[in-house]
Amino acid sequence: MNVFCDDIVARNYDQFYESEKGSAVDRIEKSVVRQLLRSIPFRGDMLELGCGTGHWTTFFCEEGFRITAIDTSEAMLSQARRKDIACATFLRADAAALPFEDESFSVVASITMLEFVEDIHKIFNETDRVLKRDGYLLFGWLNALSELGKKKNSDEIYQHVRFYTPDEIRQYLSYFGVPILRFGVYYSPSFDLLDGTDKQDTVHPAFIATLVQKNKK
Repeated sequence: MNVFCDDIVARNYDQFYESEKGSAVDRIEKSVVRQLLRSIPFRGDMLELGCGTGHWTTFFCEEGFRITAIDTSEAMLSQARRKDIACATFLRADAAALPFEDESFSVVASITMLEFVEDIHKIFNETDRVLKRDGYLLFGWLNALSELGKKKNSDEIYQHVRFYTPDEIRQYLSYFGVPILRFGVYYSPSFDLLDGTDKQDTVHPAFIATLVQKNKK
């Protein structure tokens, strides 16, 4: 069962971002993603996969995109629609079988959704199909090498999902082009945030943001 289909999980999902640590993590992740957005020379239509409660949808709208946001969980979509994000349309749909025509979007984005899918290859096939030639893919990933990745089996939500290493991520994205990787959220073994400190480089980052331009003929 998809845990995010649970109404209680959906209603409580955004509470993490309201906590002191969650707010700090959110600022770091958005800063990293914003760096990559600067490499996209336009602001237009974006497809967001696995939008959840619309947390990142709001951010992408603030960055100037018009969003078609999808998720398989009606519970999460209900929370997203309550936010009344003017530049976003929310649809219940499966990222492995997208209800859109070929080359429909200039940008496809997804933040920490791929960890939860059954077949990542189906997601990339559909992403390739709906992405315009020379379009951009923007993804956020959870790093298997990080302290979070090392201890994920003790987490109720993460224990059943797949994290990815930077090398695996580069391999997947090389199908589309040459990816750019940016990193953030450096957790210590006790889960203190080390970003910006002299101890940052003693651990692997938990969050990896990637951007790649589709360049296949």
